[in-house]
Amino acid sequence: MVVIIFDLELIKRFRKGQPSEIVEIGACKVHLDKKEIIDEFQLYILPKRGHITKSTRKFIKMKEEDVSKAIPFEEAIQQFANWLGEDYYLCSWGKNDKAHFINQAAQNKLNLHWLKNYNDIQKPIGKLITADSNNQIGLKNALKIAGIDPTGKAHRGIDDAINTAELFIKFSDRIVLEKNTLSEKEIHNQFKKYKRSRFQHTNQTNKRHRPDHQAR
Repeated sequence: MVVIIFDLELIKRFRKGQPSEIVEIGACKVHLDKKEIIDEFQLYILPKRGHITKSTRKFIKMKEEDVSKAIPFEEAIQQFANWLGEDYYLCSWGKNDKAHFINQAAQNKLNLHWLKNYNDIQKPIGKLITADSNNQIGLKNALKIAGIDPTGKAHRGIDDAINTAELFIKFSDRIVLEKNTLSEKEIHNQFKKYKRSRFQHTNQTNKRHRPDHQAR
């Protein structure tokens, strides 16, 4: 059985609650018995509006030649699901990336049958390397404490996935992974939270742009 360590990068946002889209998927396959990375996956995703802003490209270290390689979200998800295979655990550093998959797939009415056996490895590894069990330690600090020299650049999906995979490999004997499936209730609840956040953001944006006599 393999462990898929994935990391998502998003359109750069400037305000809390501002809607976003996935622009990069980076992932590694880790062989559980051999404790090594055996395959990698990386692609860029073209937002619905068909443009990746300069600020986003700079933030995720995206080169000019990478822009032409970006593909629609539906196609990207199909490629990723095919690459996963059949028997795997799916892991990320924190639960946010799972939520982003659910939100965007739900918006596009895409099947999430592949989002199974998901485990957030941030918390168990954090407990192993810090005294504060409630501390949601960042990836950069976790690598430093674990004595792992980071690969590549931060906020680049494939590099963050590789670094997270190295962390997992180091502590894999002390981490218990769970098998599970994604329920329709979880999808509904997560997407409802997302829509509520978007509604609040839209209201706040509209208020800022109303003429003074309308805002009173």
